[in-house]
Amino acid sequence: MTRMKQQVFSVSGMSCAACSARVEKVVAALRGAETVQVNLLTRSMKISYDENLLTENEIITAVESAGYGASTTSTGTRTDTGLRRRLLLSFLCLAPMVYLHHMWHEPLSVVFQFILLIPILILNRKFFISGSKAALNRAANMDTLISLGAAAGIVYSLADLIILHSGTAYVESAGMILTLITLGKWLESRATGRTGEALNKLKALLPQTARVLRGNEQCTIPAEEVTVGDIILVPAGARIPVDAEVTDGMSAIDESSLTGESMPVLKSPGAAIYAGTINGNGALQAIATHRRDDSALSSIIHLVGDAAASKAPISRLADSISRIFVPVVVAIALLTAILWLCFGASLSFAMGCAIAVLVVSCPCALGLATPVAIMAGAGKGAENGILFRDGATMELARKATAVILDKTGTITAGQPIVTGIIPAGSVSKPQLLQLASTLEQNNLHPLAQSIRKATAVYTPQSIDNPTYHPGKGISGSISGEESLAGNAAFLQERGIVLPEPAPAGATAVYFAQGGRYMGMIALADPVKPDSAAAVSHMHKAGLRVLMMSGDNESTVRSVAEAVGISEYKAGVTPRDKEAAVRRLQAEGHCVIMIGDGINDAPALTRADIGIAIGAGTDVAIESAGIILVRNELMDAVAALKLSRAVIRTIRQNLFWAFFYNVLTIPLAAGLYYAGTGWLLTPGVAAAAMSLSSLFVVCNALRLRHLTLIQPIQSHMTTTIISVEGMMCPHCERHVVQALSALPGVSEVKADHKSATVTIRSEGAVDTGIIAATIKEAGYDFKGVC
Repeated sequence: MTRMKQQVFSVSGMSCAACSARVEKVVAALRGAETVQVNLLTRSMKISYDENLLTENEIITAVESAGYGASTTSTGTRTDTGLRRRLLLSFLCLAPMVYLHHMWHEPLSVVFQFILLIPILILNRKFFISGSKAALNRAANMDTLISLGAAAGIVYSLADLIILHSGTAYVESAGMILTLITLGKWLESRATGRTGEALNKLKALLPQTARVLRGNEQCTIPAEEVTVGDIILVPAGARIPVDAEVTDGMSAIDESSLTGESMPVLKSPGAAIYAGTINGNGALQAIATHRRDDSALSSIIHLVGDAAASKAPISRLADSISRIFVPVVVAIALLTAILWLCFGASLSFAMGCAIAVLVVSCPCALGLATPVAIMAGAGKGAENGILFRDGATMELARKATAVILDKTGTITAGQPIVTGIIPAGSVSKPQLLQLASTLEQNNLHPLAQSIRKATAVYTPQSIDNPTYHPGKGISGSISGEESLAGNAAFLQERGIVLPEPAPAGATAVYFAQGGRYMGMIALADPVKPDSAAAVSHMHKAGLRVLMMSGDNESTVRSVAEAVGISEYKAGVTPRDKEAAVRRLQAEGHCVIMIGDGINDAPALTRADIGIAIGAGTDVAIESAGIILVRNELMDAVAALKLSRAVIRTIRQNLFWAFFYNVLTIPLAAGLYYAGTGWLLTPGVAAAAMSLSSLFVVCNALRLRHLTLIQPIQSHMTTTIISVEGMMCPHCERHVVQALSALPGVSEVKADHKSATVTIRSEGAVDTGIIAATIKEAGYDFKGVC
């Protein structure tokens, strides 16, 4: 039986694309290895293999046999401190070498240059060690080219000093090659470090220590040692160390770093709290539900890290070229020297051209072209609550031609609100609301929960024999009279005549008592403020947009018209959505499915790209290729824009890497020398080689400044209400938390001293809903100021 395992290894000793290609080829040849991806930027290797056929030790041994190191533990982020020290000392020796080379042309000048070269050789011996090891393992790399170029200059200069006496030496060129390449590596290291800043910021959110209760004593331990079931103590203002459940205390938690929501979330006993979020003013006691490495934040970190370390299919051509690049360059350098000698050039000139060819060639830019762009893109996405599964998803998203949207929770808020209370002609509004409060008091249906909020000011009466009728409604006896609440068909089955249909776009709950129709309460799931703009952006991007929902025809049509969707289908099941994806794929479309990741799992899995929206802290949604932490449809538009920008950047980088080598190798070989006099010296070649890699990295860094979405123009309404019963800041937080949960509300400010609450919302919020919410929170609503 096959037992597949996926694992990430740290790989040391790689310096260019040829190295990563060599490691990938060696490991992929192992029996049991299914997929292998080596990332030069992160110095990592991701492998999927059969545990019955292959072991960790065999993989490590294979990497070591290729001349590199491997381990299952991270070697940590690279530091440029040693690189900077090497660079400064090398420049201190290089400066007088350059002066001697240009200002003093006696043989003694060459001797002094050799003396100054010795420290540079010692400081940069890594190039020679790595290059020779790679050559011996038949895996020549960038270091091989550099060491060959420098060594050729040194050997020729010694021969000229002792035997030839031509007065032409390349000692200064050898020193310049090593120093300028080190300069390029240092600049590259600093630039590539910036591409991973977003991931590093996420890692920094995880606290290193935790306060736990052991027996009756408090103690501080490393956060990674907290186990499930431990009692943790979180003082005011501290970061929460692990995912846990509150057992004592109450506080508002800042979850913005995790979910992107700016409003603090009130937590009380029974509520979940998450590692990396910040506690407010109250102290909390909680029981750990996950270890730190299994927390929601750790899952996000792993997801971003995996995406950053993955490859996009677009990089396959570069990988193929990297495997043969160095041997081809060495052959070109030898051919250059031979041809120039055959054409009558001096040995010095021929050597200069050959050395320049070796040094100017840059396999490093090829290796960095894809990973730096993917890492920068994954980081940019993480900063905006957009998590990509891998680089292949980014490339595929760019090709999308059709998108299917779920309605509830994707286009709409997913939280029904009461939009109308319509009593029968002889029934008063309070009578209807009192009946609704009694019938729905213990009903767990989402519509019933919304009705309870609207009727919170009424005290439910006792009800006898309450009976729930799935998909229809509820019945029971109130004061000896049969009472009903449910959909139209349910009441009509009981002989109740309904005088009017539900308002367009709304779902109605009808009520009857003692055989008499009492009225209806209309509810609607409001369209999210950004949905219409998101659909408009999708249309402008050339996407075919469809909406599918299990709701009734009139409601679905109303929502579709509100957001500008012309293709929609009502009354569908999860299986119907999956079948719709298959039909579009059969028509030749690359399909995106956007849903909640749970009910839409079959369609998300079947689609070319599944996007799970509003995942919050639940990022372990295997059916989705892209996960949106926030519940905002515009983030899906942003994800598509980011995907296209990443792939465009990769194409630019690959073009530059190929164009650079096609342009500079003939120039270094002297191909244009006869007609134009153009020729690259070894020193200039070294500078050009360093700058080529730097260009690729800096081009990818532009993604960090990409504007994903433009702010949506909205019509905000400010409402000031009077609330009695608030006595302290704690009361203020409680009211803010309750009102912030209402659809359309963006900001709430409470002041217990003036007994007022200021509400900013997208459009006006029904005062009846506000009153009910205040009442449910335990305070008295006194009206609008």
